[in-house]
Amino acid sequence: MALRVDALRVVQDPAYAAALSGEQWRLLISDPVWNQLVSEHHELVAPVLARYGAELGLPEPTGVRPDVAVANPWPAKQYRVIGKPAARLHGIGVVTSTGQYTQNMRMPGMLHMRTLRSPHAHAKIKSIDISKAKALPGVVAILHRSNLPAEYRDVQFGSGPPYRYLFNEEMFEAGSPVAVVAAERDHIADEAIHLIEVNYEILPAVLDMMEGIKPSTPKQWDNRETGTIVGITPPLVRGTPEAATAEVNVEAVLTKSTEQHVALELSNCLMHWDEDRLIAYYTTQYAHGCRAGLAKALKIPLNRVRFIQVGYMGSGYGYRSSVDLSEVHAAILAKITGRPVKNMNTRAEDFVTRTHRPECRNEMKLGVNRDGTLQYGRFRIYANVGAQRAAAANGSWFNMQNLYKFPNLKLEGIDVFTNSYKAGAYRCVGHPNGTFALEMIVERAAYAVGMDPVEFRLKNLNEVGNPDTRKPFSNPGMRDCIVAASERVGWKQKWHAPRARQVRPGVFHGIGLAAHACSHGAGTDPATGQVIVNTDGSVQCLSGTTEIGGGQRTEMAMIAAEALGVPLNRVSITTQVDTDSTTDTGVTGGSRQTNSGGRGMYEAAIDAKRQILTYAAQSFVQSARRRQQTLQLTPDELDIEDGEIFIKATPSTRMRIEEVAGTIGMPILGRAIYRMDHDWERTAWAAHATEVEVDTGVGAIRITRYVAVHDVGQAINRLAVEQQIEGGVVMALGAVFTEELLVDGSMGLSLNPNMLDYRPLSIGDVPENIEVILIERPKQYGVFGAHGVGEPPMGPPAPAIAAAVYNAVGVWMDNMPISREKLLAALKGR
Repeated sequence: MALRVDALRVVQDPAYAAALSGEQWRLLISDPVWNQLVSEHHELVAPVLARYGAELGLPEPTGVRPDVAVANPWPAKQYRVIGKPAARLHGIGVVTSTGQYTQNMRMPGMLHMRTLRSPHAHAKIKSIDISKAKALPGVVAILHRSNLPAEYRDVQFGSGPPYRYLFNEEMFEAGSPVAVVAAERDHIADEAIHLIEVNYEILPAVLDMMEGIKPSTPKQWDNRETGTIVGITPPLVRGTPEAATAEVNVEAVLTKSTEQHVALELSNCLMHWDEDRLIAYYTTQYAHGCRAGLAKALKIPLNRVRFIQVGYMGSGYGYRSSVDLSEVHAAILAKITGRPVKNMNTRAEDFVTRTHRPECRNEMKLGVNRDGTLQYGRFRIYANVGAQRAAAANGSWFNMQNLYKFPNLKLEGIDVFTNSYKAGAYRCVGHPNGTFALEMIVERAAYAVGMDPVEFRLKNLNEVGNPDTRKPFSNPGMRDCIVAASERVGWKQKWHAPRARQVRPGVFHGIGLAAHACSHGAGTDPATGQVIVNTDGSVQCLSGTTEIGGGQRTEMAMIAAEALGVPLNRVSITTQVDTDSTTDTGVTGGSRQTNSGGRGMYEAAIDAKRQILTYAAQSFVQSARRRQQTLQLTPDELDIEDGEIFIKATPSTRMRIEEVAGTIGMPILGRAIYRMDHDWERTAWAAHATEVEVDTGVGAIRITRYVAVHDVGQAINRLAVEQQIEGGVVMALGAVFTEELLVDGSMGLSLNPNMLDYRPLSIGDVPENIEVILIERPKQYGVFGAHGVGEPPMGPPAPAIAAAVYNAVGVWMDNMPISREKLLAALKGR
């Protein structure tokens, strides 16, 4: 039996991690599931990284201390490419629909795949009859548990128990695949799945997370925990939180609902085999990780899978970081039939069967003295991880652990299995829940001691580093963010007591602010890249960084241009990512590509520049010799600017890059495999402030002003950074006001698996203007000092809006989303 390692179990089960062999640690290092955990779930993996750094091949810490100043490797300078606004290199293809999307791809002889899915939240298959479907003209192949080729019957997805197989006999969620059909036309495949007859044994289901934690709840597998609890994270304890006392104690229970990504392009793939080699196209955020996932599932070497991300994708937001069951089904059908197979989910399938931001319950207790000094925090988070073994609860810890100075702190995380929506990465993962819970209890504390909420935050800010690991922050900009947000919104002039400013009859003004710290944007391994300088001086970038809408590949080109010293218009990068011609830069998720793919590109450009300057030094010396002059010159005495190489001592002495490259007669290849340091608590900082008007008659909330301030270290593409912040705010506001996935409490079926009923915000629902302010405090670890920004804007909107609502009408909105019904009920009960 092949050696296996369960990445999730490594972080959840200390005994399992301790028993891993050297070979298993090597398998873990190359496991894309592990790399995604490192990228997206900092709190979850941090203890393993700290304890098993040697086994994971991590570099030794250099001993950076919070109390010792470190020289900034990115001194202030006037950059020529980065820091400027640049149009996306993909832009024309997006706005004109000329870009290649997987959804629009077709191949000769292509078959269409459809999936028959279980209508039950928890059931066993007693029998299945495919005879009628098989007899339907146009049906080419049908796969299910009983006729699945033997070599694939033990293939597992994710962690367990309970385990997810390609086809389960016992199914733990509505939407689990029962059978797949490949047919000549999509409508034939649709008809065929309705002809398959299945006899189910319906089993008891758990649909309420808090029911799942009860001892009386029946276990659905051999579970050592109570009920359907799948994981209890060892608590993080600082000081003596249980014994700590305070002059004022506040507590609250706050909840966030299950959220869906609502990517515009539906999940789809196209699979075909070229002899014994799989060629795969898929809407993915991580081509190399998906190649690894398919190779593992199909039990073939990596080089027998060529994975192509075509370069255009209707977003992802996290749930397209890896392949799932449907992609493997399509690959197997393509192999069996010898024909290309296309699968495209329906909107309902995307809503139900893919992953989601999980429902969370936060039980928060905080102690503070009357002078505003924090004394303790006791915070417990429950997360509904759905029908799988997963970890999400301690994904809310980062802000709670690092943002404020709690001398006594206890963080608990409990993950609960339910027969419902599976949890997974969604833009900023668990940090929006953590920020909502922490900022709302901090807001309560400020009002409880009669203190301005902004001054309360500034008084208690932690600006040193992680209090528990002692890793320092690098040039943190949290104070700057809070001050800038409060000043721009006019906090000192406008903040008032709750319900103190009525602007019209029944309509009240409110103002709120929230701070946010998270680990996303930090950058993680792998960080690779290649830069080719052609003989005519033009430059090509090769990167595995996937473009998912944020301008990631444009950013790679900008970093290469700045590092190399050439104009951006001399640099090109392909739209697509092909695993046959690029190296792995990890998932485009966790806002990591600025400092992962970007770091690889920077180092590759520096490598190419080093070679160019070496050849140029020789060329300058030879040129002087031909003029009967003596010149001694080393590469360090040269630099490149706007594509011209010059001698630093005599800047007028220049030659063009193409002169050097042409003399060599062959392209120059710069390449890099860079290992990240683990010296810093790499942190994104943000503060958002908002003004609202609350209509107490109809329960309506109107945002009249919104300010978003982010410390980005150094903006690479200023236009893209501002757009990412604006887009993140809009997306987060959907979860504040309308977005909530619902499930039938008796059947376990989704009640709103479509955009109309799920209600993402329309353009008419969002503020007319979101003011973005960039704080640029360069980070020691960042490329040109940058820190990624795609995910952090998701954190502050919920607590900022809820704080403003309290300031307006004096009621705490503790349960997201804030619907009209909830607000009216709260007003009635005040």
